[in-house]
Amino acid sequence: MSGCVPNESGGRNKGKRSRAVKAQAEPVRACTCIDVEQTGDWIPVDELCASALAAVSAGNDVSINLDRVEHLDASALQVLLALNAEQKRQGRNLELSKVSPHLRQWFDYAGAADQFSMTDRKK
Repeated sequence: MSGCVPNESGGRNKGKRSRAVKAQAEPVRACTCIDVEQTGDWIPVDELCASALAAVSAGNDVSINLDRVEHLDASALQVLLALNAEQKRQGRNLELSKVSPHLRQWFDYAGAADQFSMTDRKK
């Protein structure tokens, strides 16, 4: 999965459909992008859960942009693991994009790093 391209207004929106960038020989798969922002020390899990449910309902691959997230708690990890399991069950992909080195290490410590397709944050 290559990530999502911006929608017509030039930005990404929570739960909005956009297209994944693919080689022309392959069919283009729809992708739902979720931009997650951290408020205070942790991300708001209720908003993440609502966005995850909307993404599953859309029936697309999902890309979650974690560029602005440094910390996750166990409940956020549970949402991501459940979303990943559901995406796999439906033959779709979940990608965690722009993951910081600190957050990648946290996934590793939690024993979940091998559960996700992740791309690193550009420095």
